[in-house]
Amino acid sequence: MNDARTTTDRRLTPDRSEAAFKHWLRRLVTGAAELKAFDAGEIDAVMDRDSGSAVLLPEAQSALNGTNRIVLSALDALPGEVCVIDSNGVVVMANKAWRVSGTAHARAGLDVRAGENIYAACRDVPESEREYAADMTEGLRQVLTRMRQSLTCRYVCHAPRPRRTCTFTIAAIAGDGPANAVITREWSDKPAIEPGGLPPKRSRNVEVERAGASNKLLSALPPREYSRFAGGLEQVTLTYGQVLYEPGEPMHEVYFPNDCLVSLLTLVEGHRALEVGLVGREGMIGARLALGAATSSVRALVQGTGTAMRMTSDRFLKEFRRSPALQRALFQFTDTLMIQISQTAACNRFHMVEARLARWLLMTAERMASPEFHLTHEFLADMLGVRREGVTVAASALQHRKLIHYRRGDITILDTPGLEAASCSCYRYVQAQAQAATS
Repeated sequence: MNDARTTTDRRLTPDRSEAAFKHWLRRLVTGAAELKAFDAGEIDAVMDRDSGSAVLLPEAQSALNGTNRIVLSALDALPGEVCVIDSNGVVVMANKAWRVSGTAHARAGLDVRAGENIYAACRDVPESEREYAADMTEGLRQVLTRMRQSLTCRYVCHAPRPRRTCTFTIAAIAGDGPANAVITREWSDKPAIEPGGLPPKRSRNVEVERAGASNKLLSALPPREYSRFAGGLEQVTLTYGQVLYEPGEPMHEVYFPNDCLVSLLTLVEGHRALEVGLVGREGMIGARLALGAATSSVRALVQGTGTAMRMTSDRFLKEFRRSPALQRALFQFTDTLMIQISQTAACNRFHMVEARLARWLLMTAERMASPEFHLTHEFLADMLGVRREGVTVAASALQHRKLIHYRRGDITILDTPGLEAASCSCYRYVQAQAQAATS
């Protein structure tokens, strides 16, 4: 390999063995600590200084290829119509529902397939669709240049009689690399309204009820879908210490928190618990059902008493399959939760207990919509994966700085900006990602 710039993609060097390829990568590593991490298998990629690109190790490349297959299988399992485009507008993946529906509609509704360019499809539409295609093109541009996180476009397809209407929702995929986007397509049950026709009336009561929903995932649903979905909900009170799920147990019901807080805990050796996620009014408990799983992978433990909306799993799956809007909202929440979980894992490994405790208290207050809550030393120790003595030292340090008041499990945040300054960068990163996903 004489020129590193021509060898950053391992697919260009089929004659090289995996060992030789890794040996070449090792030569790019600088610094004793980095070299030690490389030899220990703790590094997934190495920076090529000549080209400025990151080169994946063989194991990471295999994992990436496997991930792509998993993503495509997951997309095909979804009942809604979904496709993924890259920064140039080329379709990377289109799920089965998208392909089947496109065929049923004679490939109307910008029915692009894998490898096709959606910008080109917008240019080639019939004259009667030019206005809608122009809106779609502008929407794509705004999302792919990160001017907007997401937007919705109405599209009326040309047909002799009747004309058909679909709605496209374009959402950016979070990440630091090139901008990609997910597009969902939802067909109207009724033909498009002809000129001079009257639009259907909306129920004012349903709109008010939906807008007032405490759970943000529910309040994001359109009035018509919320009205149907609300028929299967009942309000329940969840109390501190209540266990909603245990690992491996069936999830018979799902929960949409209003003002309660639920921790997601992973168990080690059957009894030791470590928090991996925190869910409040921004999401739901039991989202794994939407991915085809019937059992929980974590312990769902109520850590803040309050109310939630409960629905049976069977009813939820029925509504999920028929509601593209619910699918979009749930996928957005799941993406944000995955970011939180991965950042929490890194935080528990690299950051000091005091900074982690500050982060965790801020997240709790944010989801409880209150600076006051009750948490015991033992519970905090489980959440942070440390001994009770470590919690005592960290809490005392924050109290000494007059950031919090802590007495017998009753916690009051006295100085939110100060606590944010004491927190590690993980809090600000997860918060920024969540805000970007909903903007």
